[in-house]
Amino acid sequence: MRRLLRIHGGIAVLSVIGTVLAVNVFADEFSERSVDAFRKHAFVWDTPAPEGCPAPQSEAYRGLLFTGRFAGYTKADTWYPSWGDDDRLYTPWTDGSVDGLTSWSFGKEARIGFAVVEGDDPQHLSIVHKGLIHASPAPYGGRYPCGSLMVNGVWFIGTYGLAYGSYGLNWPIMGPCGGFHISTDRGKTWTPSPLSCEPRKALFPEPKEFKGPVKFGAPHFVDFGKNMEHSPDGKAYLVGHGSTEYDEEDRKANLSWISGDEIYLCRVPPTIEAINDESRYEYFAGFDAAGNPQWSADFEDCRPIFAWDNNCGCVTMTYNAPLRKYFMCITDGWPTTAKMRTYILESDRIEGPWKLVTYLKDFGEQGYFVNIPSKFISDDGKTFWLSYSANFTNLGRNPTHWASKPYGSQYQWDLAEVRLLTEVPGPDVPRVERVDSPLDSDLNLALKAEVSASSVHSDYTAEAACDGKAEGYPEAPQHEWASQGEKAGAWIKLSWSQPQTIDRVWLFDRPNRLDHVTAARIEFSDGTTYTTGPLADQAFFGTEVRFSPKQVEWVKITAAEVGPKTLNIGFAEVAVFNGDPAE
Repeated sequence: MRRLLRIHGGIAVLSVIGTVLAVNVFADEFSERSVDAFRKHAFVWDTPAPEGCPAPQSEAYRGLLFTGRFAGYTKADTWYPSWGDDDRLYTPWTDGSVDGLTSWSFGKEARIGFAVVEGDDPQHLSIVHKGLIHASPAPYGGRYPCGSLMVNGVWFIGTYGLAYGSYGLNWPIMGPCGGFHISTDRGKTWTPSPLSCEPRKALFPEPKEFKGPVKFGAPHFVDFGKNMEHSPDGKAYLVGHGSTEYDEEDRKANLSWISGDEIYLCRVPPTIEAINDESRYEYFAGFDAAGNPQWSADFEDCRPIFAWDNNCGCVTMTYNAPLRKYFMCITDGWPTTAKMRTYILESDRIEGPWKLVTYLKDFGEQGYFVNIPSKFISDDGKTFWLSYSANFTNLGRNPTHWASKPYGSQYQWDLAEVRLLTEVPGPDVPRVERVDSPLDSDLNLALKAEVSASSVHSDYTAEAACDGKAEGYPEAPQHEWASQGEKAGAWIKLSWSQPQTIDRVWLFDRPNRLDHVTAARIEFSDGTTYTTGPLADQAFFGTEVRFSPKQVEWVKITAAEVGPKTLNIGFAEVAVFNGDPAE
């Protein structure tokens, strides 16, 4: 998201690009606001857990209602925000770009990204600082970020190794935790982890050999709230997914970045001296005969807090302080490149036992890295936001076409608001998400326009920018206009045979990672012009330019400024209205 201070007629107007907002302060004639291309209606995700689920249904909570509120940021994944003492969020990210900065976490030059995020409303967030950290993945092929913790002004970001397999799939072999990078100045400078992903040089005494099984390959810090304020004993706790064996005979990629059999728990003092010292860690070692949790300093004593053979995977945990409950999100993403399943468990204790809140089959539809940021939990604890990413294989060389479910989910930092249900919802509550859009309604005058453009890329059309669908490459290139190698200066023009009364124009940027309109000039047949700020760099959110009603015979939109990596500038959608189509 970007904030842009624009001046019109001597009046300052704050435009926030990239989220769904109320109308901004009006200037003389023109004003901007961000708009959502879609109206999303509340629904219950109603998919039963598979037979054999070891967690009984929670008596307190009977599922989740998706409210329809949603936000998305950047073109990267692996977001695990930690709530710092300064009220900011501190998170890693990778395999994509954030405001022009790119991180890839594989190969000899593997890097991870980090970001500092401001804002109290998930739909109004801004990234105020970002950067990269390099660390070798050897002998593994990738070294990816995992747990992030900001506590008392010190930031810890963990990494873990991943290996390729001989049978394809996506990172099918989980590696060990390579320790934690440390920053004492909130991300300005970093001390790299002294550990590596090499066996016997990693944080935990695993694996016994290269590509051997692990229990804490991708540990994530339990989210205890702002500055860890709700830790039961002042220690940092971490959960990780793993297995005691790879089960390769049972199924390939059984223990991967997103699949496994068991969930493990450990704890450590959250200090610079302790975080990379395995001797300072304690491991959950099961329950005694009276049901009391046991802890041990011996790694060999560790036991899972939850086990479901062939149904575990990437795990996070958050303490919901108003409800005095722990919520654990587990994603079973086997076989690593298909639709994925996330389920949420609850417990009164961090060690369990665990009960099922909801099972979200095909969440995303390929949703992963799911977590619940404690900063966005409501005062009564019943409403919060799911943080995740989705549908990465839609961007591959042989792209899949997984649906955006809930709508808006895509390869980015996704945030979806949910509400806990305390009883089974009645039949009047929708079980299927309903989405509609003013773009394809009769109110959109662009659907009736004759469309022309400065150039058109092969296999594209200019008319696709006015077809009522804010979509584009890579998932739906047939619904956008792309120029033929043009950058700044490319234009598209809408003309009508009869004068039209209009009072707003909606502009949607192409959704790919490279082409980005950072300023658009709108010319009207009555001689007036207006230049926007940067468009949201994703097709789900657009920029509305609003003005006093006027009669025009044509509107011309020119990409006045573009991003540095632009190859074929264009628009996913252009819409024209007279009046607010949401009313």
